[in-house]
Amino acid sequence: MTHLMSELSWEAFRDAVRRSDLVLVPVGTLEAHGGSPLGTDTIIPSAMASDLAPRLGALIAPPIAYGVTNSLLPYPGSTTVSSGTFVAYLLEACAGLVDAGFKRVVILNGHGGQSKEVNEVVHRLFDLKRAFAVSVEWWGPAGEDLSREVYGNVVSGHAGVEETAMVMTAAPHTIDPAKVLKARRLPLRRGVKPRPFPSTVMLERAETAGEGAPVLDAGKARRYYDAVVDSVERAIREVLEGWEDLR
Repeated sequence: MTHLMSELSWEAFRDAVRRSDLVLVPVGTLEAHGGSPLGTDTIIPSAMASDLAPRLGALIAPPIAYGVTNSLLPYPGSTTVSSGTFVAYLLEACAGLVDAGFKRVVILNGHGGQSKEVNEVVHRLFDLKRAFAVSVEWWGPAGEDLSREVYGNVVSGHAGVEETAMVMTAAPHTIDPAKVLKARRLPLRRGVKPRPFPSTVMLERAETAGEGAPVLDAGKARRYYDAVVDSVERAIREVLEGWEDLR
């Protein structure tokens, strides 16, 4: 059986939501990502939802691909909606899912630039609907230890080693190796706030020996992706188990 809501008839959905009241909502934005696709922030959580849904017994809501883009907005293809519009839309979309029968909502947010807005929706969902909700960002549960385990001494960042690995596994056809490798990489610097940022690869700190360059190794990318999915699953299960005492 498919786990995608959009592929179910209303009768199949009715039966499925009676079996499980858990829904996964992939959320992203359209934003420049070095040589990776504009839809990176939606591609990754959507792929992860497909892997997680069978394990968690969840359904997957259609992704929300328009989000809040800021410092990379001036790059061609990047788009944004206002913070207020995004919060209102995501909140009403998730509230509609609750009205349809879901009681637990997992928002898989692929874009760190809208963390504040997604977290606001999580809080308001409970206040308005008494729905249990959680926001999960894939890079959080995995942490730096996993990056070092797979790739050694890397410099993390937007459109860097880890994010490229996730896209290489989730949607390998979207990766142009030459463009990924030649994309300019620059570090974020304290006290320096340019707009637009002067590169679409934004590293957390300066490199010393090219540690921020994407690694085009499909085997390592798969290993990293699978470990990220496992770590996110563990984090979600921990939340779900804690919620059981309140249900």
